[in-house]
Amino acid sequence: MKSAVFQVRIQVEEDQEINPLYLAEELQASLNSMSDIDPAVQGAYGANNKIVGYKFEYDNFVPFIPKEEY
Repeated sequence: MKSAVFQVRIQVEEDQEINPLYLAEELQASLNSMSDIDPAVQGAYGANNKIVGYKFEYDNFVPFIPKEEY
């Protein structure tokens, strides 16, 4: 079995919150659907695909916009 890390940058309005649990559940639903693509292999292909955890933090990078000249 192999493991992967998927990172995505999300932008939302200041007055809106991000629900990381909901996002993890939606990704899990997508992984679950992989085993439903071909009914002949249902329960075999993709059956062990799972989200095992998540790390959530708001981006604290400071944007850098270079000047035209230095």
